[in-house]
Amino acid sequence: MSRDDAGTLRPHPGLRVHTNRNLRLSSIRAMGFDMDHTLAVYNTENFNRLCFELAAERLVIERGYPPEVRSVPWDPDAAIRGLVVDKKLGTILKIDAHGHLTRVRHGDRFLDKDERRRGYPRGRIRIGNARYRVFDTLFDLPEGCLYSGIVALAEKGLDLGVSWRTLYDDIRGTVDTLHADGTLKTRIIADLGRYFLKDPDLVATLERLRSGGRRLFLLTNSEADYTAAVMNHLVGGAPGSWEDLFDLVVCFARKPGFFVARGKGEPIPAGEYDLMPNRSGHCFNGGDAFFLEKAIGHSGDEILYFGDHTFGDILRSKKSVGWRTAMIVPEVAEEADALWPLRREQRELLAVEEHLEDLVLERDRLAELDQDNGDRGADLDRRMGEALGRRARLQRKVRGALNPHWESVFREGRAASRFGRQIMEFSCIYTARVSNLLRYPADKFFSRPLEVLPHDRWILSDR
Repeated sequence: MSRDDAGTLRPHPGLRVHTNRNLRLSSIRAMGFDMDHTLAVYNTENFNRLCFELAAERLVIERGYPPEVRSVPWDPDAAIRGLVVDKKLGTILKIDAHGHLTRVRHGDRFLDKDERRRGYPRGRIRIGNARYRVFDTLFDLPEGCLYSGIVALAEKGLDLGVSWRTLYDDIRGTVDTLHADGTLKTRIIADLGRYFLKDPDLVATLERLRSGGRRLFLLTNSEADYTAAVMNHLVGGAPGSWEDLFDLVVCFARKPGFFVARGKGEPIPAGEYDLMPNRSGHCFNGGDAFFLEKAIGHSGDEILYFGDHTFGDILRSKKSVGWRTAMIVPEVAEEADALWPLRREQRELLAVEEHLEDLVLERDRLAELDQDNGDRGADLDRRMGEALGRRARLQRKVRGALNPHWESVFREGRAASRFGRQIMEFSCIYTARVSNLLRYPADKFFSRPLEVLPHDRWILSDR
């Protein structure tokens, strides 16, 4: 727990639930949860590296890439969520909330301003074009790291024999195959403790939500056997007892298609899986959202759904069937942990930037006078130089706590990043883990904070 400026005791910022749209928990009658990266917290360092290494090996063995691809160094910081791959130019892009390209990386090198303008003369792109692919989920990051590393090798002279587009499509296809053919699943199930982080508050959170009279359901794209193994590991207890936490379990949902009419789910035969015995007959494969709503007896905005995928979980459940949405964003806790010790520096940086605005205004006024400003002009130049130096030092300190290549997942300079804007627009609430709800009353009214527009800044300042 930490105290804010008014002395109020609150959870640490990384443990809080953040609100984009007012949400009254007392009006929610059912809560649903994705599994991967939502209830199931992956050890991303171990999982991503495994996926990276297996994909590099398959590119060599099955797709004929040079053996040097095996030696691509693992750099977990090479990709973050929200980045965009340009398959034509072999670059990875960061975009701000207004659609402007702010950073362009080719291999292990960022393009300078002139290079960016040559490649992207408009300074914007149309992401809907097949030329681009967005890293929407945490599962996308290993392929982004691998793509960046192989492009860097090619720029140093390695002949790949394929275009940048083919390279990315081959990586994408290889990673998909690792998921689909059971290779990743088999490795993970054999060592669940290596690839998942147990949340000690997970079971208590689900039990508390259910004790308040809400119906709970699990809705995952993962197959039944994998779901059973992962949930059994995370929850513990007698084999298969985890399923008693839910009123409905839907595996192999194939979201986002789950949110259009497809029909009823197929019951999982009782006893087919030791870790999902389906004794109560409430475990299914497939189906659609309408089948699910009928099964739990609630629909539309009576349902709050937790997921990590901006499109497949959050946007589609909100737009297609009107569910309320809660996005799980572990990067919130990661950045809060990194920046919390630097909160004084961040406040000072804001103050310095406001001071610079005043100095620029004063300089412009002096210029309008069109006369010899003498000592006044020299003093103003000195103060601006000092302020610019302070700002640069503070910026370096704050940036040094974040991703060494891309900095914040949620911001780009003073603007939100594209990913940061999506979180604000698509989710009603967001938080780093489902269990953060345990820190709030069961009937909590999550009220969105005041949204300050540029012309409203005086409200929060004496300026």
